[in-house]
Amino acid sequence: MDPDKVTLSSVNNESPDNCQEKGGVHSFIRSMAVSSKWLFSLAIIGTGLICAILFIYGFVLSLSSVYFAIVGFSFDMHDVQTFLARSIEIIDIFLVATVFYLVSMGLYELFIAKAPLPGWVEIRTLDDLKTKLLGLIVIALAVLFLGIALTISKEISNFFEFGAAVAVMILAITAYLWVKHE
Repeated sequence: MDPDKVTLSSVNNESPDNCQEKGGVHSFIRSMAVSSKWLFSLAIIGTGLICAILFIYGFVLSLSSVYFAIVGFSFDMHDVQTFLARSIEIIDIFLVATVFYLVSMGLYELFIAKAPLPGWVEIRTLDDLKTKLLGLIVIALAVLFLGIALTISKEISNFFEFGAAVAVMILAITAYLWVKHE
């Protein structure tokens, strides 16, 4: 026997099939691998449902905002600022829905089969999915801050604290992404 071709099964005088027949850890791993598609399907369906609800909710809010902007039309700057702030909050909802969409499709792509993703979205690893997710979180934080900045009033004393917290989060995510690319 060639010493370079010695395998664990030949050392134990067992065939690879005999090891699987014994059950135990091998049986558990095999059943977990077989059932993993069902487990990931639950995550995919769950994130997909959240995505769909958020898109519908954002659409309905868009319609109601446009309706109230037209019905209550005035040249009052406060009304315009309120409409802008509400519109930015709706954009934030759509961005969060997009995050859930990418997570859902990314999990599908990674664990089930090829997903119908746009060409600019390449998800080959969990790190790719995390990078897309973190990038969208940065954008959502910036949009959220913009919405608050548009409606700032003199009563808001913690505006700068909120801005600093958003800035720290964006810096932390940027540092993480920078380190991951190095």
